[in-house]
Amino acid sequence: MQVGIILAAGQGTRMNSKKQNKVVLPFEGKPMILYGVELFQKTMDETIVVIGAFSESVKKVIGKRNIIYAYQQKQLGTGDAVKTAIKKIEDLKINPHIVVVGYGDHMMFYDENIVNRMTNNLQSSNASAVLLTCFNDNPNKLKWGRIIRGENGKIVDMVEQKDCTKTQLEIKELNAGFYAFDYQFLKENIDKIKRSPVTEEYYINYIVKEAIKSNQKVITITIPFSKVGIGVNTREQYSESEKLFSELK
Repeated sequence: MQVGIILAAGQGTRMNSKKQNKVVLPFEGKPMILYGVELFQKTMDETIVVIGAFSESVKKVIGKRNIIYAYQQKQLGTGDAVKTAIKKIEDLKINPHIVVVGYGDHMMFYDENIVNRMTNNLQSSNASAVLLTCFNDNPNKLKWGRIIRGENGKIVDMVEQKDCTKTQLEIKELNAGFYAFDYQFLKENIDKIKRSPVTEEYYINYIVKEAIKSNQKVITITIPFSKVGIGVNTREQYSESEKLFSELK
């Protein structure tokens, strides 16, 4: 069984959203969250949406679709949101072997082929994690985590921009923020995520770092930036993301 987890609990502070969650904003004529919901309903056996801030606005646009909701009491980051989803999975005794995790404001560009490539790679290679990467010529503008590779080309680390050395800031291969995990590995290691000393939040990408550190198999799939797009954290990114999306049509 495969379960898709969509993270949609954040406050959306930088979007200045006062009455609704940013994932319900229209994106090329459709609420952002529905891109992820529809994608997972085509590719996953069950879909869990983690809600929190302005949760009723999220439920309203999803409507009567067959969705499981997990409520994140406090917005303590993406790692904590996934932990909330795991608790729901355990409570419902769903027992998946693979989970795919995406952000509610950054799933508009992904398609079934990408999801299937991730899950097939995870399963066929007995990996603990598969993540998408992409290349961008202006990585410091995006401020995404950098992919660090060893001499053999394998991923050896993933470093957030704020933690990068000057040399690492020049790396153009970036973490796209879309993950497939072996569920057993995820469940057993979710509590190992440490709180960020900067934001005091827990981040799901630290699970990938944990897998690398413990010599688990981690696979990267590199796709064009045009198939990744930009997540929506600010009004500027909202406009830029819609423009990129419309150019693909």
